[in-house]
Amino acid sequence: MNKLLLLLLFIGLSLSSFSEAQNKVDSLSKLLSFTKNDEEKAHIYSQLAKEYYYKDLNQLIYYARKADSLAAIYKIDSTRIKALNHLCYAYINSGKRKEALNFNNLALTLAKEKKLEKEFYYASYFKGYYYYSGGVADSSLIYLDKAYNGASLMNDPYLKLRCLNIIAANYLNQGDYNKALNNFTRAYHIADSLKNEKQLLNLSLNIGTTLLYNEDLEQAIEYFQKVLLLSDPNQMNIAVATAYNNLGACYSRMADHEKAISYFEKALPAFIKINNRFQIAQAYANLGQSNYFLNNIEEANYYLNEAVKINRENNLSNQLIVNLIILARLQIIKKEFTKAKESLQEANKLSKTYNINYNKSDLLKAYSFYYSSINNFEKALEYKELELIHRDSVFNESKQKQITELETKFKTQLKEKENDNLKKDLSLQQLKTAKQTQIRNFLIAFALLVIVIIGILLNRARIKKIAHKIIEQQKNELEVANKTKDKLFSIIAHDLRSPFNTIIGFSDFLHSDYDNLNDHERKLQISDIKNASHSAYNLLDNLLTWARIQQGNIKVKPEILPLNKLIETSISNYRSSAKLKDIELSYEYNDLIDVHTDQYSIELILGNLISNAIKFTPFGGGISISSEIQDDMAVVKVKDTGIGLSHEAVEKIFKKGETYTSTGTNQEKGSGLGLVLCKEFIEMNGGEIWFCNESQKGACFAFSIKLHQKS
Repeated sequence: MNKLLLLLLFIGLSLSSFSEAQNKVDSLSKLLSFTKNDEEKAHIYSQLAKEYYYKDLNQLIYYARKADSLAAIYKIDSTRIKALNHLCYAYINSGKRKEALNFNNLALTLAKEKKLEKEFYYASYFKGYYYYSGGVADSSLIYLDKAYNGASLMNDPYLKLRCLNIIAANYLNQGDYNKALNNFTRAYHIADSLKNEKQLLNLSLNIGTTLLYNEDLEQAIEYFQKVLLLSDPNQMNIAVATAYNNLGACYSRMADHEKAISYFEKALPAFIKINNRFQIAQAYANLGQSNYFLNNIEEANYYLNEAVKINRENNLSNQLIVNLIILARLQIIKKEFTKAKESLQEANKLSKTYNINYNKSDLLKAYSFYYSSINNFEKALEYKELELIHRDSVFNESKQKQITELETKFKTQLKEKENDNLKKDLSLQQLKTAKQTQIRNFLIAFALLVIVIIGILLNRARIKKIAHKIIEQQKNELEVANKTKDKLFSIIAHDLRSPFNTIIGFSDFLHSDYDNLNDHERKLQISDIKNASHSAYNLLDNLLTWARIQQGNIKVKPEILPLNKLIETSISNYRSSAKLKDIELSYEYNDLIDVHTDQYSIELILGNLISNAIKFTPFGGGISISSEIQDDMAVVKVKDTGIGLSHEAVEKIFKKGETYTSTGTNQEKGSGLGLVLCKEFIEMNGGEIWFCNESQKGACFAFSIKLHQKS
């Protein structure tokens, strides 16, 4: 049976769901509408082009041209080379190979002139892909080897993966299934190490196709059905289309041509939708061959001529050879012998020119059929003998390779077994010596330990009486200290760890995926690290302040201060934080009030109360601060329109030995330490702090300060 050229997905496919891909396109489009900077627009256009790789070649070309135009104006060489690579790929698959080559040559020249190593190797990869798509395997392998070596030097596993895919595809076209499968397997291991599910699915397609070429049809079908099982059946993307196409090829080889046609007809609309001429031609060829075997002459003739037409226009030699061989057989049946001979001669010339040998047996068989049909039985016999010789040589070569590989594996395993036995003997001797040394050391250590324990027991007995009185006197102080310690360790263990985990997590992610992120994504990661750092610093500052209070290292220094000025200073420190959540921060001015207090204490109290109010007030809310005189004290109130406090929280917040924590409206973390500090400081200044809610909405905290008594 004639071998059928099938579609392989040799570069990484976007197998994610349609909604995920569309969300990314929508995000980029929205970002583009807000961006005023043309240089940033160039980068966004390039990203949008990449999103349309396997969905819409016209959109891919549109955005790539936009990126190229802006990058050329502002001399953003790296972005421009990416855009040129996008255009090269799009024009290859749109059948405009001359334009594709021009874009690729420009990318290579620019990368070389600007000494952009990474961009040069990526452009080399696309040159290899260009030659592969045209059936020029030798030239393709030269550029792909260069790109692969560059990827190894740069430690770029993604580029290595792409190169191995196309290298394997070239060997598959040459009929070297062992090398093809070996390179696909290497690519699979790289994808597995990267935990890249999309590429693993892609490589399942490629390995399945290799098995198909090697006539291992049952196993190939399992691979293709696995792809369909893991893909969205309602979303006809290129991966699903390829699986349908290759399943059709399997059933075609099993002579179930009606079932094969049903699969080919499912694949063709998807290929037409993305306007990929390379893939459309293959689908036409597959439908042509299956209809040929079902003796649907007119349908077969239509599909095969369409395939030949596209492949001639695009110089896709490997596909064209297969199409011409099948078309020639059809022309012989229709007794169009002149056309049949021209088709066979064209196929033979292409096969020799581009060293495409995987379908040589089919070509020789078609020549034999042609000569027997025109009653030239001598020539027919000559080509039949050449066909059999070629089939035997391919079979023997394949078997000899397998035998050689088995012999090599056997010798390697035998050598490894001998080495293992030697290692075991040596290990036993070393283990015996180590055991003796271990016993001796244990006895010495045990003796020393006994001496130390006796010394400790005697010493403890001596100081026990002395320590008893001291322990009794310090019992109350130790209880307080233990509570302080427990509270401190609780905060450190639970609250201080959280922002540092955030910093470490985002830093690791930024470090490992830096090259795969765009500038916008990097800024988001850095912003998260910054916010977590500020949170950790504020918490640590509160911890240190509280610890100093417990140790008696902080002394208040009361002085005469204007209350309005203290409040205004605190508000100004938090206006930017309030603005981020669109919160209105206001102060209801009262008559001039002078207070007798410690400035640092009041600023810390106001800062914590305002910060908490911002934390628990949603976007668009409000915070108001007021002051008034009650008896001989000034009372300051901080009210917000936030989520308020539960009855349980109100009972806990100022209770000694208790802390209460909750999460802010923007998932801000708290330790409950701020209000503890407020209570400590206000009491050190002779005032009080309390929860003063006057309604069910929001929260209100109030504290009192001594007024300055004028003489």
